[in-house]
Amino acid sequence: MDERIAHLMKTLDLTEEEAREMLATDEAIDHGADPFPQTAEQKKASKEVRSTGTRTYTFTKRERKPDEDKRELIDLLLYALGFYETPHEISDITKTNPERQIDFVYNNRHFRIVLSAPRTG
Repeated sequence: MDERIAHLMKTLDLTEEEAREMLATDEAIDHGADPFPQTAEQKKASKEVRSTGTRTYTFTKRERKPDEDKRELIDLLLYALGFYETPHEISDITKTNPERQIDFVYNNRHFRIVLSAPRTG
């Protein structure tokens, strides 16, 4: 007797004939056979049970409150860049993001200052 058949007989409480029949059916299914065909009504019921339905989620974008501290710091940096005279001219000063970023040209090179406020424990 095959080990697989003995295992099936023991675990599923089958006779040797039932275990062999089950293995033969499994083999046929693996090769594309349909030993248990469904009627059209059964197929329809099966499809209805398996369907999940359609759900749509509407994403609502959360409105961020302005961070006044960061805005104030960016304005101070803009003031500092424009206030002091340097041997090379600072030009094209742009506040790209009022809470985060300043772009400018210094000595014919482009620079960017990015302000970040990491969260603390």
